[in-house]
Amino acid sequence: MATIALSENLVFDALWAWLSALVVTQIPDSDQVFKGFQNTTATATGNYVVLSPGIKTRQDQGRRSYTRDSIDPLTGVVNVERHTTYSYQVDCYGQLGPDVADIVAIAWRSLWGCDQLEGAAITPLYADEPVQLNIANSENQYEQRFMLKLYAQVNQVVALPQDFFDAVEVHVETPVDMWPDLP
Repeated sequence: MATIALSENLVFDALWAWLSALVVTQIPDSDQVFKGFQNTTATATGNYVVLSPGIKTRQDQGRRSYTRDSIDPLTGVVNVERHTTYSYQVDCYGQLGPDVADIVAIAWRSLWGCDQLEGAAITPLYADEPVQLNIANSENQYEQRFMLKLYAQVNQVVALPQDFFDAVEVHVETPVDMWPDLP
């Protein structure tokens, strides 16, 4: 049975927790950070942030390591580790949107951002500069929106079943003529 370390949910939750802790200093209501692309979440009012998963880009082909089962040494797993760049879109709405977007971008690109995520599922790489992309709501009123993308490295490991062996028994067969005799 195949298993994966650092599932999509664990990676997203680590980033969401980091962002929520950072944004609460600017937006006192900590419930103002939402996951994007969900049908069950209504649009908030005032100042809020929407975090949406983006694109994954493979950095390498993967690295293998092998682990034998301690009980049955003829079975075990092959661990295939892949380094991946994840991108996440952060949309900051409301009057505080520009400031919140700047805080997120600057903190992500700092050693502080790396230190806060040490031991978590992700490592900050870089962030785009915030861009103002206002939207028109259902009442045809413009809402202030600043968007930026955060890029992180995630090292996922997939464990796959692997057979092992301790000894090889070699049998030598008598050579067989592969070509027919010619007249």
